[in-house]
Amino acid sequence: MSRAILIVGAGPAGVSAALWAKSRDLEPLVLEAGPEPGGQLHDIHFQPLDLPGPRAATGPELAAAYATQLRDAAIEVRYGVTAASLASLPNGSSRAAIVTGAGERIEADAALIVTGARRRRLEVPGERELEERGVSYSATRDRDRLRGRAVAVVGGGDAAYENALILAAAECTVTLIVRGQPRAREEFRERVAAEPRIRVLPNARVTAVVGDAAVEALVLSGPDGETRLAVEGVVIKVGRLPNSEWCRGAVHLDRDGFVLVDARYRTSRPRVWAAGDVVRPVLPSIAVAFGTAALAAADARAELIGR
Repeated sequence: MSRAILIVGAGPAGVSAALWAKSRDLEPLVLEAGPEPGGQLHDIHFQPLDLPGPRAATGPELAAAYATQLRDAAIEVRYGVTAASLASLPNGSSRAAIVTGAGERIEADAALIVTGARRRRLEVPGERELEERGVSYSATRDRDRLRGRAVAVVGGGDAAYENALILAAAECTVTLIVRGQPRAREEFRERVAAEPRIRVLPNARVTAVVGDAAVEALVLSGPDGETRLAVEGVVIKVGRLPNSEWCRGAVHLDRDGFVLVDARYRTSRPRVWAAGDVVRPVLPSIAVAFGTAALAAADARAELIGR
C-alpha cells in the first residue's frame, strides 16, 4: 500500500501534522499504537496553560476533540498498529517504508516520525506491583487520594518540585527525593525551600517500593548507606523516554534516544522527517509539538511537490 505521507503516531504532533497535510492536499495515513489519539495527553489531568482556544480542557478531553477532528477531516487512522522498523529500500529510492509489528509493509512518498515519549519509570521492585495503590505519576490526579498523608516525590526537575508543592498544599508531609542535585528552576527551588511541609533529600536513590496491599515505605540508597523511609504514597517524576526504539539503527539518535533532525526536521534518512517529543524539544510543550510537526509536514510537502 502507498500513501503520500505516512505519519507514525497520533499524539498532538501527529494530529497537527495530519490536519496540516490534509489541508494542503497531501493525503496522510496515520498509524497509532494505542486505541485512540492523544498520546501523552492521557497523562495530563489538568488544563494545559499554554494552549489558546475557546475552551480549556484536560488532556483526555483534548484527545477526544482530536479524534473528532481527524474523523471530520476524513483522515484515515489505524489504531492498535505498532511500527516495528523503517524498511530498507533500494539505493536511490525516493520513497519511505514502514514495517508494522504485524509484518505489513507500508510505503509512502514521505514518512514523519511523531511517536512522542513516555514517562520514565524507576524500574525498581514494587513500583509496578503497587501502581494505583500508592504509586502515582501525577499529584494533580491523585492529590485527594493522598491528602494529609506522608508521601514522597521522586525527581529533581521542575515537574517533581511542582508536584511536591501540589501535595504540600493538600496538607501532605512531603519528602522530595533527588538522585543527584536539584535541576529545577530557581523559582520552584525557592518555593519548596519556603514550604515547611517539604523536606528535600539530595543524593538519594530509590531502590525499592515496599508494601503489601498499599505503599508502606521506600528503600533508599545514599551517602549513609541503605535506609528506609515510611510513606503512604510516592509520586514519580523522573522525566520522559522517547519512543524511538523501533527506528534505532535506521535513523540517527542522540545518546538518550531522541531522533536527531536538522533545522527542517529532516532525519538522517531521505524522505523521513521527525518532530514533537521524539525529537529532543527545546521546550516540552503541547504547543511546541503542534508547531514542529506542522513545520515538518510543510517541508515534506515542499520536497514532494517542489514548492
